[in-house]
Amino acid sequence: MIVTLTMNPALDRTIVLDEPLQPGEVQLARSAREDAGGKGVNVARVVAAAGAPVTAVLPLASDDPYGTLIHQLPLRAVPVAGHARANLAITDADGETTKINLPGAAVSAGEAAALIDAVVEAADGAAWLALCGSLPPGVASDFYVDVMLAVRARASRPPRIAVDTSGPALVEAVGCGAVDLIKPNDEELIELVLGSMRTPRPLAPEEAERRAEALRREVASDPAAVRQLVGAIVPHQVRAALVTLGGAGAVLADADGVRIATPPPTDVRSTVGAGDSALAGYLLADLAGEDAAGRLRSAIRHGSATAALPGTQLATPADLPAGDVPVRDLT
Repeated sequence: MIVTLTMNPALDRTIVLDEPLQPGEVQLARSAREDAGGKGVNVARVVAAAGAPVTAVLPLASDDPYGTLIHQLPLRAVPVAGHARANLAITDADGETTKINLPGAAVSAGEAAALIDAVVEAADGAAWLALCGSLPPGVASDFYVDVMLAVRARASRPPRIAVDTSGPALVEAVGCGAVDLIKPNDEELIELVLGSMRTPRPLAPEEAERRAEALRREVASDPAAVRQLVGAIVPHQVRAALVTLGGAGAVLADADGVRIATPPPTDVRSTVGAGDSALAGYLLADLAGEDAAGRLRSAIRHGSATAALPGTQLATPADLPAGDVPVRDLT
């Protein structure tokens, strides 16, 4: 069983253009669609499509239209007052995607506590718990820490825990020492490493941005440079990190070493959900008993398959590319 928590679900509206997006101009759309989104829900949808057992925990009002789009997914819905936000993604013919994400409805302290209780109950005995996505208004940046500590303390058979978020929420989660896997992209990893620097003093904003830009250039010119970044946190703060690099592939770091894999040729149509699919592919391969290289290959294949689909469609087993996914040891 894989359990996901999505604190900030979203109704994803996708508009597909035949031409590049032209700000300030009137353009005709080729198509449009709506899907139930949010990072944890996306992971759960990919896992369910692969036939593996999954439960998605999320806040959901009884009259929220979001519920009609997600009724086929095994859910543990916690009643809340607010409705899921609506996100907009605009994708052109080259696969370039522009996203506009709303902040979402506020979650009260009582609702947040009920969500923690639901996660503890659902995750007891599961193989993995994936805490995914941004936090809604009203929820502190250390909320995922509260979830992890509650699961570790109250579940009789606690699962391993994966975290896929960014910014202060990721810094807080990594700092608590209870995470088995993080799944940042390269930008989020840079932000995490710089945000975690506390000695001899926190970085000033200008200094942090200068260092971030230098690291962006380094990773862009040589994706293997991610090795030094993950070495700052793996394995002494988190047990493993799966770092997605877009078209350059992904890096997996754990106590046994650091590996990089490159994807097969992919005709990118939309990047929405590709990172979530990569995490789902990793978890599915782990359930199947794959070694580190196998888990990394599965992550790449699932992420690439979703990137090749239009809009907010997510990979199914039939969509996985058959091409080779070479893995290189960076240890």
